[in-house]
Amino acid sequence: MLKNVKIIAVLLTGVFLSGAAVAETKVAVFNLQAAIMSTEAAKSKVNALKTSSEYSKLQSSAESIRSEVQKMAEDAEKNSVTWSNEQKAEHQRKMNFKRSDFESTLKKLRAMEVQVGQEIQKTMAPKAETALKAIIKEQKIDLVLDAGSAYYASPENDLTAEVVKRMNADK
Repeated sequence: MLKNVKIIAVLLTGVFLSGAAVAETKVAVFNLQAAIMSTEAAKSKVNALKTSSEYSKLQSSAESIRSEVQKMAEDAEKNSVTWSNEQKAEHQRKMNFKRSDFESTLKKLRAMEVQVGQEIQKTMAPKAETALKAIIKEQKIDLVLDAGSAYYASPENDLTAEVVKRMNADK
């Protein structure tokens, strides 16, 4: 009986001590993508893309095509009652071509955006990692989780803004 009491006492001591060790663990969250895209360098590259002549032309073209498709749809809504089946089919064919042109132009825009995003990620990821490691060391953080996978994290446990600030300062 005395032996069982000793075993239980040792187990309880172990449980309390492990709880104290967990309580001392410093945990934080971090969002790499948000940190990189929030830097001044990334914003500058995105702005350069959006103000480039090629991007602007494509954007203008997409708007123009979208407007044409909308006018064609309105025309069909108003006048299709008086059209023959051939006229309706021809109008539908033209609208389909315009929609295809619109989708193609949007794909080109998105491809340009993805390419710039990938370039930003490639050049900025090492800088973000360096900044994050320095903050982890300074604050003696034991565990950093991806902010996207955390169910909840208080704002003071999110390192993203600190990393952005440090990356902007390092330029």
